Amino acid sequence: MSRLIALASCVSVLLLTGCSNDADAICDRRKECFDSDLDTGKCAEKIGAWEDEKESEQDNRRARTAECSECIADRTCAEVISSCIDDCFGIP
Repeated sequence: MSRLIALASCVSVLLLTGCSNDADAICDRRKECFDSDLDTGKCAEKIGAWEDEKESEQDNRRARTAECSECIADRTCAEVISSCIDDCFGIP
């Protein structure tokens, strides 16, 4: 029963965030590098809500999220700070 509840929770998070692996990657890296207590599910939901907040900016915001996620991929925390601040600045 608990597996079913966990699966349902995961599916609902994916639906709310638009299956955004980019948001998940950003939140996972934030947890690893900056805030070990970060709730990555809530973080991804927040990014998804931000992407969908203004219809006229959705494509731009999703592109920014993807650029940030691409920048942080395979980088150390120090490299993320020095190399990805421009790509990730302003993403909640």
